[in-house]
Amino acid sequence: MKKKLAVAAFALAVAVVFLPASAFATSTVKMTTYSGAVKSGNTVYCAAPGWGIYKATVKNGKVTQKKWLQKETSTMWTGSDIGSMKKSGKYIYYIASTEGTISYLNRINVSTGKSQTLCMNPKCYVIKNKKIYVKTFDAVTEKTSYYVMKLNGKSKKTTSVHPVMKHKASNAKGYSVSYKQSGSYVKTYLKTPKGKYNLGKVRYAYNY
Repeated sequence: MKKKLAVAAFALAVAVVFLPASAFATSTVKMTTYSGAVKSGNTVYCAAPGWGIYKATVKNGKVTQKKWLQKETSTMWTGSDIGSMKKSGKYIYYIASTEGTISYLNRINVSTGKSQTLCMNPKCYVIKNKKIYVKTFDAVTEKTSYYVMKLNGKSKKTTSVHPVMKHKASNAKGYSVSYKQSGSYVKTYLKTPKGKYNLGKVRYAYNY
């Protein structure tokens, strides 16, 4: 009996040695995120300069209502500091950058406007099977790490699964966001198949 077990163990070891390299390859999960506009039904969520997000209601391609989902009052640049947006359920997930080396993976409730930080220094993230896979990079230690967590950021732990994130400007054909500095402000525009609409403005901080 012992001899048979030894032979079986040896055969298994040999089989593992000759497995193709792909059998040991790191698994990946993929997702596309959007830098400017995320359209969901008749609502378009638009990244504003700074950490702001506009919520625009459209009907037949025309903006009928606009308001802040996440309000911003000033910005250091004439572009958006929010990017990599993805709508999942009742939340918009996004990466928020700072003037320094720190960034955050946040989410905001599209109904209440309440936001929360899920983790720091994300390079990319993927939402799959009610979990978030995140790749982080610490600029101080130059360390790259991979984590998986619940959608609310809890139960975070290391993982061998690597997220791969693709980027697009918008998830809807004919919809895009642009910015223009005008005096002491930066204006955000939403372009739709029916025209270009001014959503609002944010003070340009360098003009203080």
